[in-house]
Amino acid sequence: MNNLSKKQIFTILILTQVVISATYMMAKFALREFSPFSLGVYRFLLAGAVFAGLLLWRRELILPKREDRKTFLLLAFLAVPLNQGLFLYGMKYTFAAHGALMYAATPIMVLLLSSLFLGERPTALKITGISLGFLGIILVLFDQGIHLSAKTIKGDLLLIVAVITWAVYTIISKKLLKKYPPLVVTGYALGLGALMFVPFGLPAVIRQDYGQITRTGILSLLYLALMTSVLGYLVWSWGLSKLEATKVSVFSNLQPIVAALLAWTFLEESITLRFAVGAAVVIAGVFLTEKG
Repeated sequence: MNNLSKKQIFTILILTQVVISATYMMAKFALREFSPFSLGVYRFLLAGAVFAGLLLWRRELILPKREDRKTFLLLAFLAVPLNQGLFLYGMKYTFAAHGALMYAATPIMVLLLSSLFLGERPTALKITGISLGFLGIILVLFDQGIHLSAKTIKGDLLLIVAVITWAVYTIISKKLLKKYPPLVVTGYALGLGALMFVPFGLPAVIRQDYGQITRTGILSLLYLALMTSVLGYLVWSWGLSKLEATKVSVFSNLQPIVAALLAWTFLEESITLRFAVGAAVVIAGVFLTEKG
């Protein structure tokens, strides 16, 4: 995949966003039956096991250089205990649309951090594109069900911190990807992160009411582990190895649009003019950012 054109790379990133756009909905389904921390333990142990198998199969289970080992540990802590602990706990107290809105701020955070630590130029087109993308997300999500309420403030605040940690994870990943393949960076981050998460989640695993878990809960868990954590994280790292961090992060703004279109296709939910305008603005924002 080293000789792919930029258009082909964009296509892969877009298709991956289509696949993982159901993450927020699946998290809500799973959290009806699992506690946030027990869900996190099972999700990341499963994802970590898959990555371990892939690393062995690809013969890339290598020991990082001594000077990079602390960075790998920091990346693992950011990826799982911190980012996903905050995400799962935050989603317990807020709506799926709120999660999508908070994570729509990721390109803004990445733009700031990449200009400070990676030397990526914050051009006028990038700034305009990211701003348009965020505006479009607001239009789409208010159409799909944003509820401004004091009841959700706890979850929303946790998600904001989760977004900041994800942006930092992205910047550190970008630096490591100059030395190591995407599978190594992602596999070590998720595998070590899963082991770090176990002490936090073990009490929740013991207290979990397994009698209430249904097929929906199990399938949601599998989706989060395999599609979001394995496929989503791996393609994210692969994209970072090919493009600037800002350009990769802006593709995540397509998730709410895809989720709404899936609901329109399979659940017969309506598409309004405000949604259409918001979707067009988001797509324009992505286009401008990539041109920038």
